[in-house]
Amino acid sequence: MSYPNQPYQPQPPNTSNTLSVVGIVLGCVAFFFCPPLFGIAGIVCGVIANSKGERLAKTAIGVSVAGLVLGMILGFFLFRSVYGA
Repeated sequence: MSYPNQPYQPQPPNTSNTLSVVGIVLGCVAFFFCPPLFGIAGIVCGVIANSKGERLAKTAIGVSVAGLVLGMILGFFLFRSVYGA
């Protein structure tokens, strides 16, 4: 059954920040453990959260990129100090 005379009701804004928080946590974990895996997963969560309009999405992307880059740099220096290349 169709109701053609119903007025348009916009969707309420998204108040959930679940994916953003997951992206932030993954970005922080990427600093210490397996940066390529957790950093990229955090970036993906942040981008999906941004498409859903979550408030903390840009923070999640930034933290994940920083965790990825800094984790790779830290891993490089630790590898060099352990194996003395």
